[in-house]
Amino acid sequence: MTMHVSVGVGTRLVYDGEIVEVTELLPSASGTVVVVRYRRTQRVAQLAVKEIFGGERVRILSGNPGPSADDPIELPAVVLSNLTAPERETVLERAAHLREMLTGYRSGHPETANADEPRPEYRPDVPLMKRYQSKAAELGVGVRTLRRWTSEFRQTGEAGLVEAKPPTSPTGNVDDRWVQTAIEVMVELGFPRKNGHG
Repeated sequence: MTMHVSVGVGTRLVYDGEIVEVTELLPSASGTVVVVRYRRTQRVAQLAVKEIFGGERVRILSGNPGPSADDPIELPAVVLSNLTAPERETVLERAAHLREMLTGYRSGHPETANADEPRPEYRPDVPLMKRYQSKAAELGVGVRTLRRWTSEFRQTGEAGLVEAKPPTSPTGNVDDRWVQTAIEVMVELGFPRKNGHG
């Protein structure tokens, strides 16, 4: 029997005896990297996908059923894949700012720190509220906005930072082929044509 396991943002794992939670999935030259946060210490680490599925140091905890068609949000990978290059760059930059504010490092952890990190105002020993205030001033946004971004980032990773776009058509995100089919069926049933459809 084949068992299917889904790993995404929010999946909990036991890694070297400690519980960690997946916060991001990042592409890299060697394959996908899974960013995890330790539940006890809030420390961040990166794991290769092959280490999760092929290693002996990682065990996936049940309890996260994975994505479902009736989920209230779209899958993060789908949200991110629908972005233009400039939109994706904006999201990545915002995520780096939030990681710097929360951890002191734009990458989220000291192992991959830039030479000038942590900057004095974002050192981990600086109270979090002061870091919020510094980052709000740096970005020209309010602390409430940063709190909202942080909450969304913690829930769904970078996909949570994507600004909602208004629908570009009156039917919202519905595929135009479905709309056309529905119109054809309505015409066949004798409903009048309206709004220039059909």
